[in-house]
Amino acid sequence: MLYTKPYFQPHDPAELFDLVDRVVLGTLVTAHDEGVAISHPVFMADRARNRLVSHVALANDHVRFLRQGLPSIAILMDGGSYISSSWYPAAPHRDSAPTWNFMVAHFHGRPEIIPEAATARHLSQLVTHMERGRQDAWSMGELGSGGLERRLPNIVGYELPIERSEVRFKLGQDERARDMLAAEARLREAGRNDLADRMACYRPKENE
Repeated sequence: MLYTKPYFQPHDPAELFDLVDRVVLGTLVTAHDEGVAISHPVFMADRARNRLVSHVALANDHVRFLRQGLPSIAILMDGGSYISSSWYPAAPHRDSAPTWNFMVAHFHGRPEIIPEAATARHLSQLVTHMERGRQDAWSMGELGSGGLERRLPNIVGYELPIERSEVRFKLGQDERARDMLAAEARLREAGRNDLADRMACYRPKENE
């Protein structure tokens, strides 16, 4: 079970899928009679069906347990950032400890193997998602005639219907507002507007 607190929950459930879209690369954990299988696949969010869609190599031992539909956990976590107490204003003291702000979600469910055609659609959607906004973006068609078909037998696609999720959006909700405001400014100076913007959305109104 993920250690979290009520104020580390997202404002909107859609933010969980937003996290998946941003992070993409995750960790899949499946307990079984022989131990624990751990892989690091990429995930796409199927918001309409409340599922994650992913794939692994056929040669991956994890495939055995995916085929069995054993309870599994997909973990998606952003890199976050160290928050230094040196950034806080001395008002009157910088007496708050440094911390690490980050966002993580654990998605629980039983994997379901999907047909080859669905796997091909998933791969195409994944490439489109990752190539968006790139100059001269690459497309699956550039694999050439039969290029995808030749690779598909070595790929196992699967979906994870989300039975429940555990979330920890640690964005300074339990810190002093003035300290987080100062931290946001430092993150922006370092080009981390993404994290600063999310911290701003969750910044406590008053926590002096």
